[in-house]
Amino acid sequence: MELSIMEVNIPITGQSFGVLLVPYVLGTKEGMITILLYLILGLLGMPIFAEGSSGWASFTSNSGGYLVGFLVGGMFSGCVSGKFENTIWASLSAMFFGTFLILLFGVLKLSLTLGLSKAIVYGFNPFIVGGVIKILLGGIVGWWLKERMLLSEEKGTY
Repeated sequence: MELSIMEVNIPITGQSFGVLLVPYVLGTKEGMITILLYLILGLLGMPIFAEGSSGWASFTSNSGGYLVGFLVGGMFSGCVSGKFENTIWASLSAMFFGTFLILLFGVLKLSLTLGLSKAIVYGFNPFIVGGVIKILLGGIVGWWLKERMLLSEEKGTY
């Protein structure tokens, strides 16, 4: 039996943009608290995940690995922010590797049910174009927002 992308049903969303941007701008601690609250609220039943899904079923579904990847990718993004000077390259790197980690966790979880080759076809390939766009936008926006925060802190207006 050949599966179609509709049967695998991993929606393309902007969630990874947010879960990488927030810890880059706010830092690891505040960013991780934010992502944990997001995941906990979804786990408790708030319909905030892709397509309004929520609950434990979201974590055990085909999209579950991506949700775990949000935490890992976000942690990486926040760590880059805290360890390196805020440059466009640091921000783009945080978004690139954070996206890679999210996709890695998503594909690994998906490979448990589909096998690795189909997991790549259905869980990685459809996200390449959107991922590149979100990396570029997230890198620019993250750098810009953090730069504004740093300037505000220097002026004492933050």
